[in-house]
Amino acid sequence: MPILKTSFYKNAHVGLFIRANDKFALVPKNIHEKMVPQVKEALQAEIVPIFLCQSPVLGIFSALNSNGVIVSALTEKHEIKPLKELGLNIYFLTEQFAPGNNILCNDKAALLNHNIPRSEHKKIGDCLGVEVFAQQVANLNTVGSGNVVTNKGLLAFHELTDVELKMFEKIFQVRGSKTTVNLGSPANSYGVVANSHGALVGDGTSGAEMAKVYEGLFG
Repeated sequence: MPILKTSFYKNAHVGLFIRANDKFALVPKNIHEKMVPQVKEALQAEIVPIFLCQSPVLGIFSALNSNGVIVSALTEKHEIKPLKELGLNIYFLTEQFAPGNNILCNDKAALLNHNIPRSEHKKIGDCLGVEVFAQQVANLNTVGSGNVVTNKGLLAFHELTDVELKMFEKIFQVRGSKTTVNLGSPANSYGVVANSHGALVGDGTSGAEMAKVYEGLFG
């Protein structure tokens, strides 16, 4: 499973800009041409160049699994056309919540910021085709920013208790590990973009953190 260190125009927070499932990698339209082969090698996915909310920070403005994508209410209609062409379900999340920060999902489940209105939960679950859970963990509301989950593994927020980690593993039906990235950053999803095939990791990530990333995603 390839895990490649890289940066997005010298920004080690690569997960801010790229969002992937096992088939597609959503990348900003302004991605550097030298980074495209890295994305293909690591994620083994079809490249889909888009902007969301007129912005390259796709990791903030989307939450994605194999069935659907949750986008911000501020997303423009023309921006989702490429997503529709991929056959993905699409749901516009109420505008005060950035999907990538507030929704953690794979093809088994979705964990939401518990402040997202309950009226949104079924719509999110229907879009992603999964069971939905909502609760605070480790005093962290933005569960999408501190954690990364795929259909094979989990990188968990480093302050999760062992009980909370086991709860995550049960919800998403994967094994995982607690870690930081980019020399101590607790925002795992900002420093890592991953799917079942591999991962891109911010080039500030230490050797010890890289070992934890591999253990959590593929160990």
